[in-house]
Amino acid sequence: MESFSFQTDDETIRLFQIVVWCLKKYFNLTEESAIGAINSYYEKNLTIHDDDWYHHEMAFPVAVRIYYFEILKENPDQFLEWRKESCYKYTPREAINYFKEHYFD
Repeated sequence: MESFSFQTDDETIRLFQIVVWCLKKYFNLTEESAIGAINSYYEKNLTIHDDDWYHHEMAFPVAVRIYYFEILKENPDQFLEWRKESCYKYTPREAINYFKEHYFD
């Protein structure tokens, strides 16, 4: 696995590894492009989001946000509407189960 370009604690790295899985599974990104998108989003939002924010949001919603802002690069004002219209407002059961299996080692 390629490494992230930022330094953080082990729990946050584990969370972002799950975000990589979500980006691959639900948005068909390669591992390299998923990690690149995460790195870019994380660096751009250092003053907006701290690591606790990512944990509070959880892996799938973070993946949705990263996909929208880093891959689609759509209008930020339309994010909530796009998320709802694309049926990404709720985390799929499979993603919840994957999170439970891989976060709480």
